[in-house]
Amino acid sequence: MRLYIDAQALQDGGMTVVKDDQSTPRYILTGRHGLANDGFNLHTIAGESIGSIRQKTVGFFPRYDLYIDRQRIGSVKKVLGLWHEFVFVSDLNWMIIGNLLANDYHVYHGVKTVTTIAAVGAATGTTFEVDIRNDADVPAGLLIAAILDRWRQTQLRNPLMRRTPGVSYGM
Repeated sequence: MRLYIDAQALQDGGMTVVKDDQSTPRYILTGRHGLANDGFNLHTIAGESIGSIRQKTVGFFPRYDLYIDRQRIGSVKKVLGLWHEFVFVSDLNWMIIGNLLANDYHVYHGVKTVTTIAAVGAATGTTFEVDIRNDADVPAGLLIAAILDRWRQTQLRNPLMRRTPGVSYGM
């Protein structure tokens, strides 16, 4: 199943509609960005909660707990990699390998591909195509894609540049 997330809308407004390859709205993804207590919630179009992912630790490699139907099904943790980004989802035994700056990820369970996540569309790469092989993995795959984009946004920020809307500081 191919689903599309508008990551720019999620970052700017804290909400986006996840659409399928026919542009039919399938899910609503909401989230909050901050230094601590980041998290995303996934809902049906009717507004029923499906799952969430919540930040549990703060630091260079924060940990996120993944919940589906209010049950903790895994924990997401970044691992230091030399050439590629490595993320491990415990309890599900998923390994995510990818490139943070290119927005290209592959999620594996053993040697089987669970999901691929890639930037598509505009040159800015703010729309993600999430190709999930098994329908049961859709909620977890979408929530993990949101966290991967959150980590990408953190890496792209320039800590020396002020973020005042409408004001240019010559950078």
